[in-house]
Amino acid sequence: MPTLLITGAAGIVATALRPLLREHYALRLLDRRPVDDLQGGETSLVGDLTDARFVRDAVQGVDAILHLACAHGTDIRFESTVEPNYHATLYLLEAAERFAIKRFVFASSHHVLGQYRADSAEFFDEHPVAPDSYYAMSKVFGEAACATFSLRSQLATFIVRIGNVDPKVSDARRLRMWTSARDLAQLVRIGLENDQVRNEIVYGVSESPNPLFHNQRARSLGYVPKDNGKDYLADNYLSYEAMPADG
Repeated sequence: MPTLLITGAAGIVATALRPLLREHYALRLLDRRPVDDLQGGETSLVGDLTDARFVRDAVQGVDAILHLACAHGTDIRFESTVEPNYHATLYLLEAAERFAIKRFVFASSHHVLGQYRADSAEFFDEHPVAPDSYYAMSKVFGEAACATFSLRSQLATFIVRIGNVDPKVSDARRLRMWTSARDLAQLVRIGLENDQVRNEIVYGVSESPNPLFHNQRARSLGYVPKDNGKDYLADNYLSYEAMPADG
């Protein structure tokens, strides 16, 4: 069974993905705090991705990397993103190249397009990046870094611009870009296993009545969403009309 290194393994997204991925991979779970609910086929690795030597040691012996860890939030300052989002991503890519890792899945964000109006009727897949924050800028950097390493080495990179991964859909904006854990896991597996992947950008979204992204490239690689956000509305779901003006 191939070994998959997951960064940010104690986080919400990784916790949701683990049960769906450990059926197919041995999971090396990396975080700054220990993962204390380990299951069969999982090991925990505690350390900081801003330590290049630690990153090299963590990457040795794995077959692929799922990079979820980052400093996130649209209100954080640029200085808060430099080490965990820029340097750490580079350290992982450099280690992947050094040890001839074959696959690297990078968790990007819909915030790289965050300055477009979410209540527009158009699709945004082909729009130029328009990051809405320093956090989103760091994701644009991560996407570019993936392209650099993919084009100069044997490392295939797969960028997933994740929408909203809450268990329930809270409002009309999130409905247009919500994803279930099992749909996101399906995308991760495409990034890790599909032979057509070289350097791809896809969207981490399930089906919805009025999607922001048609996700054509993901579908051409075999992505078939199993869930639709309209079936997961929260009890206090807000329509566009009911949302705050800045929502």
